[in-house]
Amino acid sequence: MRKVLLVISSVVLICAARYVMAQATPQAHPIPPASASEPDRDTQLRLATLDTSMAAFRKLDKDDDGRISPLEAADNAKLAAAFTLADKDKDGYLSREEFEALGSNPHSSDVDASSPSGDQPAQPPR
Repeated sequence: MRKVLLVISSVVLICAARYVMAQATPQAHPIPPASASEPDRDTQLRLATLDTSMAAFRKLDKDDDGRISPLEAADNAKLAAAFTLADKDKDGYLSREEFEALGSNPHSSDVDASSPSGDQPAQPPR
């Protein structure tokens, strides 16, 4: 009887050890970390329309210094979210060229500068 209990205990311990090892094993296909230099696909889709017109730039450039500061960009939530990616020369401001590049670069976040919050009007279903 003692040998039977010893065998059963050994089998239970081996099964428990295998279960613990299976839980600790890393995933076969780990999820790659998000790139800091490029927004993910969901962000690109969520920020789909970009108004890079001169009128939009002037509306955001409240102090008329020819560039958009982070404080000015904060008036538009979508531009604020894309600001760091759009500031290519990392000077802390968006020049007219950097602002225009938001519309032409397929990897940049899109911004609608037509409203202060950056919200877009609802489009009717097709």
